[in-house]
Amino acid sequence: MLQRPLNRTGFNDMAHFVLVHGAWQGAWVWETVTAGLRMNGHAVTVVELPGSGSDSTAAQEVSLQRYAERISQAVLNAPGPVHLVGHSMGGVAISAAAETAHGNIARLIYLCAFLPVDGDSLMGLTGLLPSEHPAPLQVDDQQLTARFDPAAVPVAFLHDADQPVAAWAAPQFKPQALAPLATPVHLSAEAYGRLPRDYIVCLQDRAIAPPLQRLMIERAGCDTVHELDAGHCPFLSMPWEVAQLLNRIAQ
Repeated sequence: MLQRPLNRTGFNDMAHFVLVHGAWQGAWVWETVTAGLRMNGHAVTVVELPGSGSDSTAAQEVSLQRYAERISQAVLNAPGPVHLVGHSMGGVAISAAAETAHGNIARLIYLCAFLPVDGDSLMGLTGLLPSEHPAPLQVDDQQLTARFDPAAVPVAFLHDADQPVAAWAAPQFKPQALAPLATPVHLSAEAYGRLPRDYIVCLQDRAIAPPLQRLMIERAGCDTVHELDAGHCPFLSMPWEVAQLLNRIAQ
């Protein structure tokens, strides 16, 4: 339920946001942030990645290329340049999409996301720094998907969310296709490299630790770095603050 009004500074300066979720999640995570952005006068498109959320694509058909194609379609269908936001795994996905859709992207925004350079894969990025909270993953017999132990989801993703929110969100996490996580992304200076980039560091993140977030920023470079005192899912623990920060970035 909508309760908190937003700072409506810049209400007439409408931007178009395209929001991309992370692994194990779906478009459902953006519900309150979407409402907040629209209250602030912005247009919003939320992407459901193949095999995620309510999308029924089979795990063996899910790939990083299909992620990029789905995102690129949303970007290119927008009437003007978009602010393309990627959370967690979505950082690699929006980077891949930027190679083909860069002409209709105003800015890339990484929300506690994996930030690659050319040739990186998500799995490779996770190895840059040892994790203090190793993921308790269960891989299926065909080695196609991995899932979190349901009891670990609130601890790893939702520790700073209100208990009713965490109880609502945790059962919606579903198995994640592994192929996109292992696939290197190819990024060029002429396409991806020409786009402005912002990064939002989440200071309580247990899934992508802040030191890893800062290391990726150092390796890849970003125009502006912001901070939220939040865990890995700030769109659930502090959605209004996320919407306000995105509104400010778009000014």
